[in-house]
Amino acid sequence: MIQERTHCRTCGSSNLKLILDLGQTALANDFLKPEDVPGYKVSLPLRVVLCPDCSLVQLADTVDPRLLYSHYAYVTSTSKTMDKHLDNLMTHLLSTARLGAGSKVLEIASNTGLFLKKFKEQGCEVLGIEPATNIADVAIATAIPTRKEFFNAATAANLRAEWGAADLILGRHVFAHIDDLKDLVAGLEAVSHQETLIAFEVPYAVDFFEHTEYDTIYHEHLSYITIAAIEALVKDTAFMVSRVDHYPIHGGSILFHLRHRSSMAKAHASVAQALEKEKSMRLAEPATWEIFAQRVNHIRTALPALLRKLKAQGKRIIGYGASAKGNTLLNTCGLMSKELDYIIDNTPFKQGKVAPGSWIPVRPPELLLQDQPDYALLLAWNFAPEIIRRETEFQKRGGRFIVPIPEPKMVEPAT
Repeated sequence: MIQERTHCRTCGSSNLKLILDLGQTALANDFLKPEDVPGYKVSLPLRVVLCPDCSLVQLADTVDPRLLYSHYAYVTSTSKTMDKHLDNLMTHLLSTARLGAGSKVLEIASNTGLFLKKFKEQGCEVLGIEPATNIADVAIATAIPTRKEFFNAATAANLRAEWGAADLILGRHVFAHIDDLKDLVAGLEAVSHQETLIAFEVPYAVDFFEHTEYDTIYHEHLSYITIAAIEALVKDTAFMVSRVDHYPIHGGSILFHLRHRSSMAKAHASVAQALEKEKSMRLAEPATWEIFAQRVNHIRTALPALLRKLKAQGKRIIGYGASAKGNTLLNTCGLMSKELDYIIDNTPFKQGKVAPGSWIPVRPPELLLQDQPDYALLLAWNFAPEIIRRETEFQKRGGRFIVPIPEPKMVEPAT
């Protein structure tokens, strides 16, 4: 079920330093029916290590991906924030790669096909790769061609033989989920041609550190990416890092571009700028991450104290957004149904179930105004501005939001 990693995922070094131990937790997307909770025995170590040789922050332990992804609860957000972001991303990538109608676009871990749909509407030939059969079926039902499999060197070779080489290869928030990154690179080479643009969107270690986004640590997220680590990964391969774009989505993410070294592409100034920023922050030094660990421990103490103080005053508190990051927060802070009455979420897969580890029930979002609790803890804090703007009625009636990251605080509505 779980295996300890002895070598860095990007550079191969065995010089790994423990920087944070979050104890044992349930799997962040194991939403269960209430009757299945008594038989649930999955509680696995969540330890984070640093490779000082290339600066990759990564999990020390790897869970079998078949356990995590064969049936999956996460679907790409349909929020206005996400829709606008995907539109901008699609336009930028087509322009950068000089592609359009007829171009072949491949997405790794394509989820419900929401992103590929935008390329299809531009006349591109699209194909998704998605190992979660329940999620892939949603994409197929909306006419997005999807292969139900993991992407690796073996499946990429078959894909190349059956579909050809892609002009654009995408991966949104999947790169950090892959244990064998060298095998991934081999797969990318198999299904690309000399001028293919490969673009991966990943949470950025700079934002992760600066905003103490420790709740994004869960068993699916094996790596916390720096450009220095990506450079180490592709050092002796057919690829080079050609560009880095930064976006505020998911608490701060980058889109890093890979190109064949034999292509006409030149490295954009953003690559050197990112490397310099990471060096100036000393992200390869264990002492830097000791500061991060201290801030994490502060949140793990301050947030439960705040919620329990409010409960002692007779206040009713719920969770807003049954996100995977929220489950890390709940599990590592020891928060359960005595602190939160329930969690609201708009994902049908999660409603009627209970959140893993905390066993707090998940309810539909309509309950927020029907029930009108005193406080809502923003477990989906990465969409906080949009949520706070949207839920004006909840706030007019006296409801208040609590934002847990980077510092637990109550949010007063804008006047």
